[in-house]
Amino acid sequence: MTEQILDKIKHLLVQAEQSPVPLSEELIEQFGEDCKKAIRKQFKERRDTSFRIRMSGIGKPLCQLQMEKSGAKREAQPYNNKLRFIFGDMIEAITMLLLKASGTVVDSEQKQVTRKSKYFESGLNGTYDVEIDGKIYDIKSASDWAFKNKFSMGFEAVVEKDVFGYKSQGYLYADTENKKFGGWIVVNKSTGEMCIVSPPRDDTKHKKEALQLADDNIKALMENKPFKRCFDDVEEKYRSKLTGNRVLDSVCGFCSFKQDCWGDKIEYLPQQVFDDEGKPRSKNPRYYWYTHVANREKNNDKEK
Repeated sequence: MTEQILDKIKHLLVQAEQSPVPLSEELIEQFGEDCKKAIRKQFKERRDTSFRIRMSGIGKPLCQLQMEKSGAKREAQPYNNKLRFIFGDMIEAITMLLLKASGTVVDSEQKQVTRKSKYFESGLNGTYDVEIDGKIYDIKSASDWAFKNKFSMGFEAVVEKDVFGYKSQGYLYADTENKKFGGWIVVNKSTGEMCIVSPPRDDTKHKKEALQLADDNIKALMENKPFKRCFDDVEEKYRSKLTGNRVLDSVCGFCSFKQDCWGDKIEYLPQQVFDDEGKPRSKNPRYYWYTHVANREKNNDKEK
């Protein structure tokens, strides 16, 4: 079924390159409404910054959720962050158009669901993207790097370091509706490539882990469990060799609260890897969050 969904979309797009495709006016109008909704959400609606426990985020690292709940200040985001959110909404609208136009039967879309929880009366709320053939799918837009090094590598690669809580999010949606989790329909924002990342046929273990993590995080938040950082810093590698430096784990690097969490223990520096003359090994070094720089004084002396 997964292959059929993608094959239908690919066939439609190839056909559209060669000759006009008879899209119904209803589909075109719906796409237009979805785009309007996305623009209104991103520009006209006041962003709710209050902390809420939702299916879309409860699978994130507990320490990040605790920082959110405490009201810790988020890092200021650059202008392109807003564009990324707009791209994500637009890609979701385009994907829904392609699914329907290519002949895939959509059982339901953008459905709000509420899951009973023993930890709070209001329940756990969420909105899933689409149900196809009795399975719940989430639509994701991805950078070129994430598409090639994460989503294209399969389910295990996606959930290995689940920074954004995708696994719990998907299984919560599906289990609440007594459905199977179909996986993620993913679009590469740079190239337009698509893939569908499906869980293994026997996903009992993954489902149990995902739901348990959500319950554990809810319990910890409701009981105000003391804050504890979930990740340590790690040894830096350059071309598979240790440099002697230490940097933030990639999960911490993505977190909006890392400066509050780590304080003056971290510095944002161009990659601190030098040759014997004290010159950077990389011509255009990327910046990383460092917790320790080995031979700092030695390198500084050579730069002088």
